[in-house]
Amino acid sequence: MFNVNAASFAIDDKRILHPVDLAFSQGRLYGLIGHNGSGKSTLLKLLARQQPISQGDIEFDGKPLSRWGKREFARQVAYLPQHLPATENLTGRELIDFGRYPWRGLLGRKSAEDTRQIERAMALTHTEAFADRLVDTLSGGERQRVWLAMLLAQGSRFLLLDEPLAALDIAHQIEVLSLVKTLSQELDLGVIIVMHDINLAARYCDHLVALHSGRLLEQGAPERIMRPATLQSIYGIAMQILASPQSRHPIAVVN
Repeated sequence: MFNVNAASFAIDDKRILHPVDLAFSQGRLYGLIGHNGSGKSTLLKLLARQQPISQGDIEFDGKPLSRWGKREFARQVAYLPQHLPATENLTGRELIDFGRYPWRGLLGRKSAEDTRQIERAMALTHTEAFADRLVDTLSGGERQRVWLAMLLAQGSRFLLLDEPLAALDIAHQIEVLSLVKTLSQELDLGVIIVMHDINLAARYCDHLVALHSGRLLEQGAPERIMRPATLQSIYGIAMQILASPQSRHPIAVVN
């Protein structure tokens, strides 16, 4: 669905993201990995049309991003930024309701379909209990589930998530990732997520894209990335790979 063709981004002649060629499909969970400043969030913002492409092109569903209308694109692709907007005095249902904006008519009235999609999104994310609670009173994991419900209410085919696990403890990280993985598989959603924890990325993602200093360093299935030499080139530190005693997933540890 997404085709990235030698797309790059620069500010004042400083190259932030060098030309990259990538493809992302529905029904798969993609992890963008790499050290801070490697270009992960920049690439995600290009895909989300939050930043203009300096050179090259990105197509969605065979059409350049520049040819998609704002509302039309929002019906196809939902974006969750790293720094979330304030939710002061908003209940869970009110926040989730914002996801229906691209589908509202000129008068902005809520339709029966809007209500159906909101209820469906809450059921999928198990957030019904938070409908009438203020978002700011929820735990980190509960808040992230409400934000995911908002994206699902948007009815998009792709979710772009910029570090949704930041500031969450390990239990809530696993809770959110498990939910995202299930939604991707059951709803045939394409999901691209910026991540820092290589072990969680390898466990939950179908495909990893490794960036380093704004360049595409490696991509492929987790087992292709989870090699000592590859990880050292990505993160600049020596690691070894251990076999998990309870699953087939490899585990990277610092030497």
